Amino acid sequence: MTVFEAAWLNGVDQTSQGAGVAARALRDSPTSLAVSDDPLVRLEMCYSAFTQMLADSRVSGVRRGECVLAVAAAETPGHCVASMIPPEVRALDPPDPKANDAERFLHLGSIMAEHDLPEPHWHVGPVGVEPGFQGKGMGRTAMRLLCDEFDSHGRVAWLETDKPVNVRFYIGLGFEVADEASIFSVPNWFMRRDPR
Repeated sequence: MTVFEAAWLNGVDQTSQGAGVAARALRDSPTSLAVSDDPLVRLEMCYSAFTQMLADSRVSGVRRGECVLAVAAAETPGHCVASMIPPEVRALDPPDPKANDAERFLHLGSIMAEHDLPEPHWHVGPVGVEPGFQGKGMGRTAMRLLCDEFDSHGRVAWLETDKPVNVRFYIGLGFEVADEASIFSVPNWFMRRDPR
């Protein structure tokens, strides 16, 4: 029988594994596909961004032994996308069709920053499950650990997603759609969760 364990991820090795899991899980999301048509560029962009994010986040995960298979992270108040991309550097206008991947990535982050919740909150993300292990409840398990902590400490949570199936998933965890935006013609939903 295979034993999977929900746990808080700590240390460089576990957070690095978590960043890799999230990068592989989100590499082909609708918004990532709109940023670059090169799968290796998408993987590198995701891994670089997630490695930086997880270093300063509260990270829950699902492991088998020392192998991380699912991750759900939340950045502390004041350290999410709105603080990383201040208003004066945001690229809110859609980039030129000839824009490079970095310019498209900045536009993506700028729209997310513009829709960030203005009040103090824990910004959820990345959330991902290793491809090949999806659909087994590991993402829900990692998120449940995070949500239980939000509830026990009275924390407001915020996230964004670009898949309708994820909207339903997060609603099942107590999130509500608070805003919507189109990024590269891809619908994105911004969701809020108040503590229970």
